[in-house]
Amino acid sequence: MNILAQKLSQQSLPQYIYNPGQYGLSPNNSNVKVQNNKAKTSIFYINDIHGQVPKMQRLVSASHHAGMNAAKNGADILKVCAGDTFIGSDEKRNLAAARFLDTAGIHAQTLGNHEFDITASICGNLLKDSKVKTLGMNLNFPNDSSPLAQNVLKSTIVEGDSGEKYGLIGVQPSDLASRIKKKEILEGITTDDKEQTMRELQEEVNKLKQQGINKIILLSHEGNAVEREIAQKVSGIDVIIGGHSHDLIEGVTQGENLLYSPIGEPVVITQAGRDGNHYGVLNLEFNDDGQITYVQNNIMDTNIHNPNMVMTKTIDSILGKSPEIGNLNHVDPIPKNNLLEENPWADFVADAIRTNLDADIVLINSANFRGSVDHGVVTERDITSIFPFNNKLFKVKLNEEDLVDAIKQCGKSLTAKNSKPGIMQVSGLTYSLDAQGNLTSLYYIDKQGNKKQIDINHPDEDKIYTAVYDEFLVGGGDDLEMLERDDDEIIERYSFDKDKVTIDYIKSLSQPFDVRKDGRIQITQ
Repeated sequence: MNILAQKLSQQSLPQYIYNPGQYGLSPNNSNVKVQNNKAKTSIFYINDIHGQVPKMQRLVSASHHAGMNAAKNGADILKVCAGDTFIGSDEKRNLAAARFLDTAGIHAQTLGNHEFDITASICGNLLKDSKVKTLGMNLNFPNDSSPLAQNVLKSTIVEGDSGEKYGLIGVQPSDLASRIKKKEILEGITTDDKEQTMRELQEEVNKLKQQGINKIILLSHEGNAVEREIAQKVSGIDVIIGGHSHDLIEGVTQGENLLYSPIGEPVVITQAGRDGNHYGVLNLEFNDDGQITYVQNNIMDTNIHNPNMVMTKTIDSILGKSPEIGNLNHVDPIPKNNLLEENPWADFVADAIRTNLDADIVLINSANFRGSVDHGVVTERDITSIFPFNNKLFKVKLNEEDLVDAIKQCGKSLTAKNSKPGIMQVSGLTYSLDAQGNLTSLYYIDKQGNKKQIDINHPDEDKIYTAVYDEFLVGGGDDLEMLERDDDEIIERYSFDKDKVTIDYIKSLSQPFDVRKDGRIQITQ
């Protein structure tokens, strides 16, 4: 057995076999007929890649492997993406992402909020030559002439090698307008609210049913909470491949990601986390009426696959070959919930900024980190992929009271439903939160390593620190208005983001180097 096959065999392969009578549904019910004829289907799915170019190279290999496995098992293969493959305003990076979808053989995708970072027009232009069907049932365009309007369908039908036909529908986040940087980038595009989206979904499902399509997959960037509602309120959808909420949904669990439609048919919901760290393979069997009789949901680690050479050459042709800057000996694993735990890369990057830009403290919002780098040779592109937003850095005067208020505000994320905005990643500080997110201690660490406690109940508004953080926080992003700075409080505006500082710092280190978390943020029970 080769190494890849061995790693794949070690993955957990939970399964669920649908028994209608088990849940109060009679096998004689006209809605649930158990028959011997079976359609076998394997769905390769990804979501929320967020422009992670190094992961794209491995995901192409994963896609090809999933296709070969499906063929070997006599199953149709469907390859789908639930949005946020693009991110940020770098047109070349997003072009590479568009080429990735083609190279991976993705049949259909839905758009996420980050596809609009680059503006609706440029997004449409990048997709116009793609073989991938882009689905957006609940998008409203101001006119039909926009590049994106010409490249978006409400649904599509894919025919497998077996001759079976599958209906695919796509929906965007109903809260799209509130999940983008500037309203102008939407260029007049709106999305229907949740209730309207569900009504229109039912109409689109009915249209597919009238065409004889009884196996229907929804590609959704609504987030798991809304996707659970859709499963239980819209009839005729069999599978929901989700995104937006960054859930890593492993296996199949009754009542969690195995739900039932209004007419009692099983609906499977799944999602593969974020940043391309994982992908999913959903194996299914359908009876002649298009109802699921068997399902097996496999979440796989992207890193078990080697980078695909074709994708690597494609990326190099678009972005240029990336210079090697160092050799990573060890990296601690990134947290399962990137928003609620200390991140080893955040420690490393914040320390790099503090050193190179001569600051007392550095603040980085947790959501700014969109990936990690594996051990081995590290390139400039690896580091840039962690920070795709290209937010410029600022050096500012920050008083102690605003500092404490910001960390307290971020601490509330521990009990927030969506974990937003996430705890604050830091350098020059160490702090503790209790399980409810209350700040219990905070210390300033000077450049000589001396530790001084900050009074979190009575911070000194006259005590000023030289702080570095990015333009998103300087603008009060994530409701952190206390971090906004007036012109007279801005010491320096830099023309670069965190990646450049980190790259310069890595070059200055003795090689190889390590990336480890050191416990500067503690969550106590």
